Amino acid sequence: MVWGATAVTGDLSFRAGLKDVLPTVFGYIGVGLAFGVVAHTAGIAWWLVALMSLIVYGGSVQFVLATMLAAASPISAMLVSAILINSRMSLMSMTVAPYIKEESLLQNIMIGTLLTDETFALSMNKVNYTNHKLKPAWFHAANVGAYLVWMLATVVGALLGGLIPNLTRLGWILPRSRCSSGCCTCR
Repeated sequence: MVWGATAVTGDLSFRAGLKDVLPTVFGYIGVGLAFGVVAHTAGIAWWLVALMSLIVYGGSVQFVLATMLAAASPISAMLVSAILINSRMSLMSMTVAPYIKEESLLQNIMIGTLLTDETFALSMNKVNYTNHKLKPAWFHAANVGAYLVWMLATVVGALLGGLIPNLTRLGWILPRSRCSSGCCTCR
């Protein structure tokens, strides 16, 4: 084992879920900061970045939506894009479902709603250490921990984006919005 690495155990407690997700949150921080800067460059206000991260909660979709918002794309195109990009989540959720089938419908919805590629991969690794069992407490810790870190990182990125002068010099060129919806600052 690498120094400082956390070992996966059979513990399915809330605390174990936080411990297990910890290595992945560093990826959320880096990508979240980058998204926040891109969103700022696209003219999306920091509070809308927070709202998007809370509601959409899908990095790849959020990058696409930021560009589509800046280009004043039709809402229908944004919706179809979001559904197609995140369609893989239904397959991941169906894979996780047998491990939590004894739980209530509400628990299943809560776990499935915040499931990400990373927490799915963690859960599929975790079952190798837990006699093929998963518990809501562990899942909620992993999912909510990742969710909160993502939202915070995207907002910090959006706020930091305002401190970086002339992002186009760095090659961060997005089409400027001509929208009048108030969702972005038109330039």
